[in-house]
Amino acid sequence: MTSEDQRQLPEPLTVETLHRAFSLHQQGRLSDAARLYEQILATEPSNFDALHLLGLTAHQSGDNERAVELISAALRIDQAQPDACSNIGLALQALGRFSEALAFTDAAIALRPGSSKGYSNRGNILRDMKRLQEALASLDRAVALDPSDAIALNNRGNVLLDLGRLEEALAGFDRAIALRSGLVDAHLNRGNALAKLHRLEEALECIDGVLTIEPQRAAAHANRGAVLQELRRLDEAIAAYDRAIELKPDFAGAKFNKALALLLDGRFDEGWPLYESRVVQGMLSLPKPPWLGGKEIRGRTVLLHSEQGLGDTLQFCRYAALVKEMQARVILRVPSPLVGFVSTLQGIDAVVSESDALPEFDEHCPLLSLPLAFRTRLDTIPAPSPYLSSRADRRQFWSRRLGAANGLRVGLAWSGNWNSISGYNRFLSVSDLTAHLPEGPTYVGLQKDVRPIDLEALANSEVLFLGDEIRDFEDTAALCDLMDLVITVDTSLAHVSGALARPTWVLLSKVPDWRWMLDRPDSPWYPTARLYRQSVMGRWDSVLEQVAEDLTRLAEEKGPR
Repeated sequence: MTSEDQRQLPEPLTVETLHRAFSLHQQGRLSDAARLYEQILATEPSNFDALHLLGLTAHQSGDNERAVELISAALRIDQAQPDACSNIGLALQALGRFSEALAFTDAAIALRPGSSKGYSNRGNILRDMKRLQEALASLDRAVALDPSDAIALNNRGNVLLDLGRLEEALAGFDRAIALRSGLVDAHLNRGNALAKLHRLEEALECIDGVLTIEPQRAAAHANRGAVLQELRRLDEAIAAYDRAIELKPDFAGAKFNKALALLLDGRFDEGWPLYESRVVQGMLSLPKPPWLGGKEIRGRTVLLHSEQGLGDTLQFCRYAALVKEMQARVILRVPSPLVGFVSTLQGIDAVVSESDALPEFDEHCPLLSLPLAFRTRLDTIPAPSPYLSSRADRRQFWSRRLGAANGLRVGLAWSGNWNSISGYNRFLSVSDLTAHLPEGPTYVGLQKDVRPIDLEALANSEVLFLGDEIRDFEDTAALCDLMDLVITVDTSLAHVSGALARPTWVLLSKVPDWRWMLDRPDSPWYPTARLYRQSVMGRWDSVLEQVAEDLTRLAEEKGPR
């Protein structure tokens, strides 16, 4: 047959081409399948199946913008197609367009209400939207519809992890693996659950098992790094992060975790630049360029803005004075609860709340990028003492409220955000704490929010619990200034007391947040702080015993007033 004869033959039937393309698609040969889908669309641009499946290949290849465009075109032809609604939902979810993704997923469920997959996808989207209880309800429905759906069980386990229901999450991953042993994601998530349960060696073994199956799995290397970091094997952790980044050069999470490991190890020169891999909420929407040092800002207005927790804001607002020394006008934008307290900071021209309209400015810098801007090393940490102050009228009010102290007056805080899984290593029970407190000092609870289980213990203790009498951070600061000593776990109170240069004892987990580094009993950020560290992860016994011994000695030295 000549080439001319071939050209004169009719094109293969669309249905045959579609079958060939779909077969290639199922084999994972996405580019080959896409060429055939495009061939169909060249002659039949309104072919629903070709549009939908070409959009699916785009989603699976990571081009979610094109996926949305193609599947939207397919749905304009026939909107009553549950698979297309489901797949456009997945693409929109990948783009972070969660509300739209949820609407399409709900449409898919309405068209196919008995689908476990639909409810599983819906649960994942709700998880991304931080609507965790709704996500769990959706995934419960998915599992009820199909108890053998290993993917739904795996997704449900992830939500349980987010909710801090660790044992239930682990059981869910085990069940998913029993149903589908080759589900690598479930093995990886099981390792995460074990790590959060402090079963670190088991977690490492689990993740290593994943890597024997998929040695190129970047997420597994990153998770391995996180476990090694918890085991205080920092060099190995950094090597694991490096491998993850090598496999996936745009892996921001691995870069950020590597930065945390470097900072924890005191390797600031390497850590600060990599710390910029974090996502700064709201930064991309700011209308002016960021300032990260190295540029003349004399006469310019620089907006310094919060980005993470309240403690981070209190720790890093100290850099405002350095920016002011460069003869810039400095505006500090912080969460509303901190406005009054940080207004006492030297080196600022104005403080505005995050709830206020954005002020006029020329450049901006997130507070936690200031150490990079000033090339901070361990020996150049700006540690003015104090750099914040309390209000005289608040001190006078609380002095009257507390009355005269007979002996040492000690302020206490025993937990951070107890609703957060990230706070599992930042809280004590009141009963454990008070059981170790020696008689003699006057104890004042400086914590406003208390777990229900701790309220009864407080009622039966000698601790003066002020609760809702503490209105804001200005009250907290005034109370700190009236204490001879503040004892706290790693929460915002440590930063309030440290910024006021009050004697502060900070109780830390064995592997604490990076800012406290490892092993040292002091903090270069807060000269008046003393650090007490767990010797065994999750166990506070030795910490509290040492605190009790030192507190007894201090009380004897102080004597009655």
